[in-house]
Amino acid sequence: MSFNSKNTQRPFTFALRAALLVPFLALAGCGTDDDTIVKKSDTPPVVAQTQTPQTVTPTPAETAAPAAQPVGEVTYEIAENAFLNARYDEAVDLFTRYTEKNDRNPWGYYMLGLSAWKDGRLDSAEAAFKQSLTLDPGHLKSCLNLARVLLDAHRPGEALTTLDNALAIEPTSSTAFRLKGRAYHDLVQNDDAAAAYQAAIHLDPQDAWSMNNLAFIYIQQGRYEEALPALARAVELRKDVAVFYNNLGMALEHTGRFQAAADAYAFAVDTEPSNEKATLNHERVLTVRDDPGTTPVDLAALARSFETTIETWNVSIVTDAATDSVVSVQPQ
Repeated sequence: MSFNSKNTQRPFTFALRAALLVPFLALAGCGTDDDTIVKKSDTPPVVAQTQTPQTVTPTPAETAAPAAQPVGEVTYEIAENAFLNARYDEAVDLFTRYTEKNDRNPWGYYMLGLSAWKDGRLDSAEAAFKQSLTLDPGHLKSCLNLARVLLDAHRPGEALTTLDNALAIEPTSSTAFRLKGRAYHDLVQNDDAAAAYQAAIHLDPQDAWSMNNLAFIYIQQGRYEEALPALARAVELRKDVAVFYNNLGMALEHTGRFQAAADAYAFAVDTEPSNEKATLNHERVLTVRDDPGTTPVDLAALARSFETTIETWNVSIVTDAATDSVVSVQPQ
């Protein structure tokens, strides 16, 4: 796969390129991650649940309209339905009422935490996730999403401690390592962040968000050529994420591939028309010419090279045998 722009009107001179590039590095974006936090039937209201239950295909009887509930009574399904339909304020109220009656069910507090987080109530979300973990210290999803809340609250140090707890529960959780990458990045510990992202990718070679976030660190460090393979693989895996295309455009632009960069930014705008960063970037490079002899970039070949690179990483997930907690990640 290659990007070949159809734009032929590029009157700007080569001397203007450096001036164009420097102010716009901030228009690249790390993003966060887009793990599916909850899905229907993923979190049934079973007291003292310790493992993620299997999704069960409902029988015709189960898909019938639910029986009318007594006034004031809230079932898990009613509250979950509000969450799944993005009525987060209502879901907070419903799961609050549900947990008052079912105070031994960690899943109720987990869903209360998710609802509060989505509604922007970070303090309430933190309290709910912590209560879920009090009831079930092995509740991995509560641990991971508590870390997300702490990251949103600009408390990356506490998030790291929470993620160490998550890795004690599941030492091979790629999501935990991705979130550790975010925490380290917030602490401006970029080497540790890159190592965590590499560990996440090593554990899950289709973790497109970790690829994007690793590439973003390279972009910040001026390592644009190194960023390209990771971004090529990320956009191959996830064609629906505008930030990936925007960052790909940024890496292409900084390596002098303005024509391909314009196409990447155009893909970002097509994917997310409200993305102001991608729109500004696209408008800026439309009139910039490539140097004579610039060859088209082959994204497919870059993606394959990144897959090969992953296989060369010497990633060790080192654990403390006494506590089963993760001590360090050591990429090559």
